[in-house]
Amino acid sequence: MSEVRTLTVTLETVTPLFLGGANPSHPPELRAPSVRGALRYWLRAALGGVIGDANLEGLRKLEQAVFGSTDYGSPIAVQLHGLEGKPLSVKSEFILPHQQSGRRKAFSAEQPMMLVLHQVRSNNEAVWKMACATISLAITFGGVGLRSRRGYGTLRVKSVAPAIVPTTPSTLVGWKTHVQQVAEQAISAAEALAQAHGIVVSGLPTGPATYPCATQMGILRISELKPAPTSAMEAVVAFMRKAKKVRALGGIDPRQASPLWVRPIEIGDHYALLFVTLASKFRGSNYATVKAFLDNSFAGKDITAKGMHYD
Repeated sequence: MSEVRTLTVTLETVTPLFLGGANPSHPPELRAPSVRGALRYWLRAALGGVIGDANLEGLRKLEQAVFGSTDYGSPIAVQLHGLEGKPLSVKSEFILPHQQSGRRKAFSAEQPMMLVLHQVRSNNEAVWKMACATISLAITFGGVGLRSRRGYGTLRVKSVAPAIVPTTPSTLVGWKTHVQQVAEQAISAAEALAQAHGIVVSGLPTGPATYPCATQMGILRISELKPAPTSAMEAVVAFMRKAKKVRALGGIDPRQASPLWVRPIEIGDHYALLFVTLASKFRGSNYATVKAFLDNSFAGKDITAKGMHYD
């Protein structure tokens, strides 16, 4: 039997983490299925940028190879727990902080936790590298749990063993390099996975795609705010105040998730915002409006990453 590969990632919550079951009145739980769901989303995002958005059978085959399906057990086991088994503190947080309305229990910010991956079945190196690259992609660009597209559930990587996933930077130059490297490494891992399974690599959709994935319409941007927020939640609130009336950023009537991911990033003694779009087709989609909104309200440095928005 081959040796089991293991990756241990020490994380820290940057913003409150709404993570739990169907009942919002119950306390939040550190649930591995929620993390697996986020990892599947970002895996598809990378795969679509490599095999295109029309090869859904190829997408299913590659996703199954990494995270399994109803017919195929995942070779990757995911565990999530408090550091040294200690529980995380819980606090009632506003779901709409810019309006000071709607409360739900959440894990508070600035708390440590452990994410552990094991390759428990097969010894396929391409599968393992894709799983590790997906962790970097998900933590760098997204979050976990409720309102993660609006900056809640943001995590930072404090340490990794073995050091095959980068830790989270804390300078502007560091973030620019980090975003580019994480994106390109995920695309490279997706290409290797596709080739290992005989799936044709076709390149980026011109977009919008049939599902959220890397396209030539994608945007990677860091925006520094004025006045500069001194906390992650100040940065999140600054975004929510400007985004609340922009229908192209999703809503509840009709219910539609935002095509724009935003997360606060630490830059020295203040916070900026990292924006990512995965352009897909849905009712009411309007990426010209999304781009105009960013250009007018959150102008900043666009980051180039081969495979995420250009071939």
